[in-house]
Amino acid sequence: MPELYSANSSAKQPVNNNVCPPDLGSLPKRVVSRDFLPPKKGNSLSSLLISPSMKVRFETQDPEEEILLILRAHWLTNIPWFFVAVLLFFAPYVLRSFPLLDSFPVRFQMMFVIVWYLILLMYVFERFLSWFFNMAIITDERIVDVDFINLTTKRVSDADIDKIQDVSFNNSGAIGAIFNFGDVLVQTAAEVTEFVFEKVPGPSEVAKILQRLRTEEKIEAIEGRVR
Repeated sequence: MPELYSANSSAKQPVNNNVCPPDLGSLPKRVVSRDFLPPKKGNSLSSLLISPSMKVRFETQDPEEEILLILRAHWLTNIPWFFVAVLLFFAPYVLRSFPLLDSFPVRFQMMFVIVWYLILLMYVFERFLSWFFNMAIITDERIVDVDFINLTTKRVSDADIDKIQDVSFNNSGAIGAIFNFGDVLVQTAAEVTEFVFEKVPGPSEVAKILQRLRTEEKIEAIEGRVR
């Protein structure tokens, strides 16, 4: 009886013993999904900048690090100091109604007005820089908190995404609930144990993004150990 299931020895392929198994460590890094991010929006003066262009970078950014979000305090928080600046702008006109400076020479009065507006310009410039450079940067690898103290001093703190332990948020009172801005609090296991992003737009959405990044980072770490 013929053997139906016996292998034909002449059909055997030669075995190449020089072929090595693939190096699992050399496999490309898993690309983390970004489907949970909102659509790209914002510009350099926005309170919320999502997926900025490659031209937007910060000084400690790694070459392969991708910026996902840039957060500043909501634009509405600038109204108090802007209102003060408007009042100070018209203050010299109001003072003219009082005989306070009439006893001084005209040149002195002009010098007083010039100095007044220079101080006002410095005040507006400092307040704008304080709003513009106080920011939180969320990348695919870490969170960065930049605190602008003055023109010569700033404080930068960061923590890796996998160091995040807890994320919470709250709205800043009735105004914050109406205009959807508030604080995002991030607890970490890094050297800086707490990050507070104050009065940022969409605090609930920002918290969800951080939680999702934390989950993605854990999955990537587990897959890296398996490989």
